[in-house]
Amino acid sequence: MDTGGVLARHDAQLRGRVPERPPVGAVIERDGPFVRTHYGTHGTVDHGPLPQPPADATVRRQLKAFAARDEPAHWKVYGHDPAGQGEALAAAGFMAGPERSLLAAAFDRLEPPGRPGQRAGVHSLNSGRGENPWWAPARTLAAATGPHASTLADFEADGGCRYGTRDAAVLLERGKVVAAGWAEVAEATDFLVIGGLTGPHAEFPRAWRAMVEPRERYHLHLHRPVPYCVAEAAGELRTALLAAGFAELSTVRTYSWNPPGTPPPADRPVGLIDRGAEAVLWDRLEREFGFDPDIAKFPGFAAPAPCATWLLRSTLTDELDLIVRPALVANTRPGGRLVWLDWQHTGHTFDPHRVGSPGAPDWPGEVYPNGDYYLFLHPDLEFGTFGHPWEETLTVFGAPLLAAVEAELTALLGEPVRRRD
Repeated sequence: MDTGGVLARHDAQLRGRVPERPPVGAVIERDGPFVRTHYGTHGTVDHGPLPQPPADATVRRQLKAFAARDEPAHWKVYGHDPAGQGEALAAAGFMAGPERSLLAAAFDRLEPPGRPGQRAGVHSLNSGRGENPWWAPARTLAAATGPHASTLADFEADGGCRYGTRDAAVLLERGKVVAAGWAEVAEATDFLVIGGLTGPHAEFPRAWRAMVEPRERYHLHLHRPVPYCVAEAAGELRTALLAAGFAELSTVRTYSWNPPGTPPPADRPVGLIDRGAEAVLWDRLEREFGFDPDIAKFPGFAAPAPCATWLLRSTLTDELDLIVRPALVANTRPGGRLVWLDWQHTGHTFDPHRVGSPGAPDWPGEVYPNGDYYLFLHPDLEFGTFGHPWEETLTVFGAPLLAAVEAELTALLGEPVRRRD
C-alpha cells in the first residue's frame, strides 16, 4: 500500500469534510478553511492541511463560537501538520490528549473473517423493533476504554446503526460480550472510518470488509469502491492492527478546551428516539388513543378530552407551524423534551427551547401531515398534536396546549369539526 498516497487521500477527503447528511441535532458552520460542528453538548473544529499554524486570533474566534454555546471544544492535530500547531492551541487554553497512530489498511489486503459473509464471532448491534441486549455491555466497554476517534455515545447520537453505511458490533466469546467496535463508511470517500475498538481485535475491520464489497455497496447505494479502512490506535490495539495488515500514516492528538461557567446539557437539542421507547409510544397510541393507520377509516385517532379537530388546507403549512410551535415551547419546561413521530419513519426527541432559533438546529418535523401521520407529543402523552394525512385534519389534545392554540387555529381554519370537552 502506498502510505503517502493514502494519507493524501485521507487529508483531501476526510479532513474538513462537511457530510451530505449532517449529524443529528448538529449545526455546521464554515469559517474559511475551518469547519465547526456544534452538537449542543460539545463541538469540534476540523480542517484540511494548513500552510502554517492558525493565528492566535483565528483560534480565539473558534473558541468564542463555542463559549457562546457553553460547549467544550475538540481539535485534532496530526503529526504531519505544520510545526507549532499544537503549541498555538495550547497557548489559547487547549489541553493536549494522548498521542495515537493514524492507521490505514487496504481492504483487499485484509484477510477475510472466514467464508463469505461469516463474521468470526463479530455480531452487528443493528436490530429492528426494540433494542439489542448487547448494546448495554458494549456501552460499558466503550466508556471504560479509549480515547477513541469518536465515542460510541456520539455514534449512537448520530444515528447508530440505523443507516446502512454504519455498523456497531460486538465480539462474543461463549455468549459473553468481550469487545465492541463501531464504524462508518464516509460517503463519497474512499474510506470506512473506525470510530472505536475497545480491544486489540482485528476481527472487526475484517468483518466490516463485507460492507464495502460490490454486492453490499450496491445494496447500500454506494456508487464508488471503498478500498481503505482507517483507524486511530495506540498500545495493544495499534500492535494488533499493524499485525493484521494496517500501516501507520501519521500520528494524531486531540486538543480539548472547556468553557468556564455552566456545564453543557447532557443531550443534543435533537436526537433520534430510542427504538424501545418509540415502540412503547406507538403501542400506547394504538391501545389508548385508538390509532388506526387506515387510508379510508376515519378518524383513526380518539384523543382524550379536552381535544379539538380542524380540517386542514394544504396552503397553510407554514401558518400551522407559526401557531403550534410557540405553544409547544410555552408548555414545555426548560430542559424538558418533546417527541416528534412520523409513521413508519424514525422518530425524534428534542428540546423545543433549543431548536428553531439562529445558530440552533431546525425543528425535527412539521405540524402539517405532509404525506404521513405526524405527531408532536409530550413523552407521557399529556398533550400533543395529531396530523391525519388522509382525512386532512389536525387534532390538538391536552388542556394547556389546546387553550394556547384554539383561538388562532379557529381563526385560520374555521370551527373544529370535532370536539371533546
